[in-house]
Amino acid sequence: MLDVNAAKPYSAGESFNALLPILKRAGLEQVLSICELSGGLSNNNYKITTPAGSYVLRVNADAADSFCTRQQERFYWQQLTQAKLAPTLLWVSEDERYYLSDFIESDLIASDLIESAVASGAEWAAIEHNVIDSERFQRKRFIHWPALERQTSAADFMLGQSSLGILHHGDSQQAYLNPEPPIEQDKHPNSAAHLLLELLLQLRELPTGSYAISVTEQWQEYHQQMLAYQASLALTHDWSERVAKLLGIQIDIKHWCNDLAACLIKPQFCHRDLNPHNLLLKNNRLYCIDFEYATASHPLCELAVVLATHALTPIQQNELVTQYLSQHPYVTAHAVAAVPAAIDMYWVFACYWALLMAAQTEASRSADYLAWFDCFWPLITQES
Repeated sequence: MLDVNAAKPYSAGESFNALLPILKRAGLEQVLSICELSGGLSNNNYKITTPAGSYVLRVNADAADSFCTRQQERFYWQQLTQAKLAPTLLWVSEDERYYLSDFIESDLIASDLIESAVASGAEWAAIEHNVIDSERFQRKRFIHWPALERQTSAADFMLGQSSLGILHHGDSQQAYLNPEPPIEQDKHPNSAAHLLLELLLQLRELPTGSYAISVTEQWQEYHQQMLAYQASLALTHDWSERVAKLLGIQIDIKHWCNDLAACLIKPQFCHRDLNPHNLLLKNNRLYCIDFEYATASHPLCELAVVLATHALTPIQQNELVTQYLSQHPYVTAHAVAAVPAAIDMYWVFACYWALLMAAQTEASRSADYLAWFDCFWPLITQES
């Protein structure tokens, strides 16, 4: 997870000098500057500036290796590069610890006066009643894509859709998606939903390759890893306490997996982590980075991540769901009813990820990952 727009100078000294031999192996000898790119939760990324241009050096975290095979990651990275949906991967070290790629300077996205990700309801009310001079908000008219980040639960999504007259019927979760929602003033208009839809439609057309994993298989894989750490490592009470929380919702997880399996016709290519920090906007199109979780999987995986992590209005969410699922070749006509389950499973996987990362890192960093678990956990629907 990486925000390429937030960079800070990398301090000169031993760490700086340690990177120079690596960059020389990658073919970069005249290094003018090294800046750390903030926003990564696992790997470290650096912007490298030379007379010939700018690049990104990624240092892969050892703990992240348990979530992917580097060969698989590179396969999909190169595939998206060919489709002009990712920066070019230029070099990989022999030990696969370092990646060098092109640097893409992400553009700003235009919003109307103020974007929902950076405005409160009180500010909007004040603007509407001319209490606040809207001119002072002009500096927020253009924002970085990561400023669209917002954590959205399945309950939040369904509440927003209900406000548009979209109905959910009983325990069957059958849903009616209104193709023409009631007209209301969309207070935060921007092109985010259109850009995201264009990307999603492009990604689903890509070849799947030889890699694939279902939502159920992913859950079982993460769960077995967690149980193995629980049995073999002397982990803290704080870690075990959070494991117990996941163990307490296994019936719910099984139901969500079954809902998703029931509407699946065929897996498609899925990036599976299209959060705002893994997207770059350039020349009015989106590029993806970070392919550690890329594989063939359930089409709703892609849609769920976007809905769960982007500050979209209910109308924008409705537009994405309606147009993405309209005549989708790989899911049934009832797939819309499983969208909340897909959002819940995204947050379930985020909690498993946090616990597995915490189990593999030193105590000081482990606490950070446990804090991420605590951030993700309330976003999961508690049905049992």
